[in-house]
Amino acid sequence: MAPAHDLGRLGPFLWGLAGAVFPPLIRAFGSATPGMEIPHLGWGFICLSLGVFLGGGLWSVAMGADNRWKAMYYGATFPLVFGFLTHVTVPAH
Repeated sequence: MAPAHDLGRLGPFLWGLAGAVFPPLIRAFGSATPGMEIPHLGWGFICLSLGVFLGGGLWSVAMGADNRWKAMYYGATFPLVFGFLTHVTVPAH
């Protein structure tokens, strides 16, 4: 019998992906006001966002998350790690 904390093969990825989606979603709800128009999001922004969300799921798997809370935490921290590494490695002009 599998332990209660075993998420299987797909569980850490999906919970990590959810964790990566929550911070931008909460930020969007916090900045929205009634009657405000939804801004146009370009394809580049959408593709980059999806890549970061998928990266959060992969990061959760790579970090060896063994329960839902750890997987969500790893997924939520991935955009921070991604942003830091991008800031450090991409030269400023």
